[in-house]
Amino acid sequence: TIADIPMSKPSTNTFCNKFEFEICGKIYKRHSGLANHKITIKDANVMKPTAYDLPEKAIEETRRILVYYIKERLKQSSKHAGSVRIMISYTESQFFGVFKGYIHNYYPKTGNYKCIFKGINSYSTLSKVLGDDNWGVKYFLQHQKTFVLSYQQPSNPNDPDPLL
Repeated sequence: TIADIPMSKPSTNTFCNKFEFEICGKIYKRHSGLANHKITIKDANVMKPTAYDLPEKAIEETRRILVYYIKERLKQSSKHAGSVRIMISYTESQFFGVFKGYIHNYYPKTGNYKCIFKGINSYSTLSKVLGDDNWGVKYFLQHQKTFVLSYQQPSNPNDPDPLL
């Protein structure tokens, strides 16, 4: 729930007098700008009357499908460098079941929601949201880094593995 996660830990720099929202990295000159940003995020995390609470089993199944889809979209070859954008059609109820409390913005014209996972705790937050601990960063020589979803064999040998 929204109360369970800190909506922000504003970093105040007294020399420059800047206020930062740590989740998305957005910087404001005034505390009022940061406060308005927090209100926008809080409003985006309120479930619409048309959505309904799903049972936990349905939410877990939605999470598993999402993780499977992300694994399927990740490329195995070094030729495929760069970020990958994942867009999936879910019902509002499914989306809120998985991402409630972590929704960053809502666009009423399109009906789209946006989640942002940035910063020091982004991988642990994403692991918590998706119920999968295999997210992380690998650092290499020459200041290279890669963002990874670690391989984990499926628990059921009959399930297809998208990484094979």
